[in-house]
Amino acid sequence: MSGATIAHPVGDARPGGHGSGQVDRRSGLTQRDFARDYLDPLKPVIVTDAFEHWRAARKWTPGFFRKAYGSRSVTVDGAEHTLSGLLDLIERSNAAAPAPYLRNVAIADWAPELLADIQPLPAQIRPNWLDSPLFPERPSLTSLELYIGGAGASFPTLHFDNMHTHAFLMQLFGSKEYVVYSPAQTRWLYPRPGIEANKSSIDDLDHPDLTRFPLFARAVPGRCVLRPGEMLFVPSGWWHTARILEPSITVSANAVNASNWEDFAGDYLRSASRHRSPKVLALLTAYLKVFRFIEQFAP
Repeated sequence: MSGATIAHPVGDARPGGHGSGQVDRRSGLTQRDFARDYLDPLKPVIVTDAFEHWRAARKWTPGFFRKAYGSRSVTVDGAEHTLSGLLDLIERSNAAAPAPYLRNVAIADWAPELLADIQPLPAQIRPNWLDSPLFPERPSLTSLELYIGGAGASFPTLHFDNMHTHAFLMQLFGSKEYVVYSPAQTRWLYPRPGIEANKSSIDDLDHPDLTRFPLFARAVPGRCVLRPGEMLFVPSGWWHTARILEPSITVSANAVNASNWEDFAGDYLRSASRHRSPKVLALLTAYLKVFRFIEQFAP
């Protein structure tokens, strides 16, 4: 048995229930144990010691970003700020007047030199087939993303990650409360129509309009707090959102492997069908089958 397991209750754990059950907190978790206990069964977990080796774990603070990048312009929800000015707002942020939430910033594009501070990635993220040189494209899904926000701010939508990728959320500074719902509860979460089917139509989870969304009353949320040095694994298809409890810095990564390949490939091909000819789509479909075979048996 590797490491300690602390079960953190976050939902309906009844046998056969549709709630999110429990989110374990694990340390000393090997790749093999992670795959057996969480990746293959698609079960969330908080890994408490996944990136102790990162320089960013000791270096990335609001003060560091203010000093190194304070004059840089950033855009949040259509409004432009200097990062220093945004950090001023973040430090004063509260639930009544939350600061703008800087999110989904592709680090490789925004400040590629920062990538050296967050390498190597936690072992639990491997294997990641999106990083394979044989993958047919280099999608933005592979990027590491940065999030900086203040107390009271929240992610704007309840969602599961694009194309059924797994999400790994690594908390470097401050803390966040995450709310998760299992895929079994999807019908109660009112997915948006069309290409935004991974996003919920419910805007306010704390004060939902049950006249418009009556089935949401049946949904049982899971809740957990992610603290500095911890990584939350959100499996493919799990709905989630976050509320920031204090000034916060987070890095996210997405991954695909055998555990979520079927759902990912289906989404990927549906997306490709919108801009590829039927002939090219057929070739891509065949290629993805070969790709899976190669990656699944790669050393």
